[in-house]
Amino acid sequence: MAKSKTLVKSKKEEKKPVEAPLTTKVANGTPYQLDPAQVEKAAAALVSHMRKHAQAQEEKAGKKSLVADEDDAEDNDQPIFLNVATKTHVHDSQRLKPTKLPLPHPIIGDNVRICIFTKDPQRAYKDLVASDSFPAPLRSKIGRVLGLDKLKKKYKSYESKRQLLAEYDIFMVDDRILKIAADFLGKTFYGTKAKRPLPIRLTAGAPSPEKGSAKKAENMVGTPQGVAKEIEAALHATYVSMSPSLNTSIKVGTLSMTPAQLKQNIEAVVERLVDRHIEHKWRNVRRLEIKGPTTKSLPIWLFDEMWTDEAQVLEHAPVLGLGNGGDKKGEKKRKWDEWEEEMLDEEELAQIKEKRARKNKSSKKEASGDGGAGAISKEKRSKLKKAALQSVPEALVASS
Repeated sequence: MAKSKTLVKSKKEEKKPVEAPLTTKVANGTPYQLDPAQVEKAAAALVSHMRKHAQAQEEKAGKKSLVADEDDAEDNDQPIFLNVATKTHVHDSQRLKPTKLPLPHPIIGDNVRICIFTKDPQRAYKDLVASDSFPAPLRSKIGRVLGLDKLKKKYKSYESKRQLLAEYDIFMVDDRILKIAADFLGKTFYGTKAKRPLPIRLTAGAPSPEKGSAKKAENMVGTPQGVAKEIEAALHATYVSMSPSLNTSIKVGTLSMTPAQLKQNIEAVVERLVDRHIEHKWRNVRRLEIKGPTTKSLPIWLFDEMWTDEAQVLEHAPVLGLGNGGDKKGEKKRKWDEWEEEMLDEEELAQIKEKRARKNKSSKKEASGDGGAGAISKEKRSKLKKAALQSVPEALVASS
């Protein structure tokens, strides 16, 4: 018998102990939370596996260099991702916009070259970066400030965009021109997440515009301190774009990090992500996993309940009101026979019963093989018997 698809709570299942649970429920606050020991254990196993694999690949290829410096090691640092699977699709447009999630341990190194795409005129933002109030260490990382008009004129071809992509490590874009820049740069920059431009507010630090002055807000330029703070925040964060699907991948660390650092980054990302970007919060989370670019996923959290809303859950299995299908069919036929006997005349009722009896008799005859499609007449059977006897030698017939 097929099991009912309706979700039903079972008190026995709730009381049954589970070995090494990945879900931890608390009495106060959020109903779910990560298990720090499980997260660090999975991070340590993943890092160990990735390092052994990388070492084996280097030894196999014979490219391991004894004079490699720290910068080369940093360039070859592999990313580590957090995979988030939800029970229902994320369909809120506000949750699908790219958003930065602060990290305790940044995944972007110090020795990076930054290119910033700005709203026109670009001279205002070049002067801002060159200002004495702008932090000198951060200024040394910014290799270029490129306005939108100059970007469109100078980098029209695919080859020129590829060349620009290879010149810098990090790209940032004014959030006011994010959609325009994305349409122009196309798959060259947005085909992968490796160097996708990070949105920043270049109006940071500027006074709030008065009501009704939307044009003034569009042309606003932030302060050196405010913009510098925005860039620093972007360098110390990871970005998430919640796709309208059930799965999302977020970069949370690198291979050079320790398991403890990875654990802290994962906890910071999960806390902010679940609270602000997933509908129904923890109840909509199906599983959380960590993985490398080419490794299998390691689970750090698994769902304990299939539903997202308590209203979808029944305390007991549903009871069918009319029984099974066979009883319902028999009840319907009995009522129809009673109606015939009450409403029809005796002559009409007799004709219907006679017709029904002939039909049943012919059905039984076909089922038994008499008079069916494969049946033959007596005359034809006797002819076949005579023909068979004639083909037998006379000596055999006489002896029988």
